[in-house]
Amino acid sequence: TRVVMLRTMADAEVAGVKPAAYWNALASNSGSKGSLKLSDGSTSTASATWNAQSSSTSPAIWWVGYPDAAGDVRMMNGYLDVVSSSPPGTVTVSNLPAALTSGGYDVYVYCTGGVFTGTRGYTYAIGGVSYTISQTGPPPTQFSGYVLAAPDVPGNYIVFRGVTGTSFTLTATPASGTTRRAPVNGLQIVWPPGM
Repeated sequence: TRVVMLRTMADAEVAGVKPAAYWNALASNSGSKGSLKLSDGSTSTASATWNAQSSSTSPAIWWVGYPDAAGDVRMMNGYLDVVSSSPPGTVTVSNLPAALTSGGYDVYVYCTGGVFTGTRGYTYAIGGVSYTISQTGPPPTQFSGYVLAAPDVPGNYIVFRGVTGTSFTLTATPASGTTRRAPVNGLQIVWPPGM
């Protein structure tokens, strides 16, 4: 199951660190979507609910500014633009089918924002596991691939390994920077874990 923010992608478009088609597009700052598609195009019982508070300076959805192109570029261009730490932004995926939850699964979180100057810190958490990463502007003018983010390595995705259960909630919290944000471009659930 894959979720992408802002821009609708055609079913045949392939994106992600683990290349896959059939991304489920979510195009507003809050809402819900049921019957999420799996990577083979079949419909599942899974659903997604997401929320990021808008503000006077942000509609809580935004874009990086890459020239539009199908696949990875389109997926990474738009994002849920979390501007608040109280409450933080959330994406909850529920009712995952048993075929995906037996033995656990990995959750890839794609996170690149339109940082034009300075450095911003972002904190993401699922359950008791959290990662704080940073992004320094300006963003590249072209999407050039995926880099796993680490405390001292700026990147554009993180991985929560060995998540269990039929549901989980990702929280996205602005951590630092003059203009605080915590972008969520998309989520990708990978089973079996460690693949």
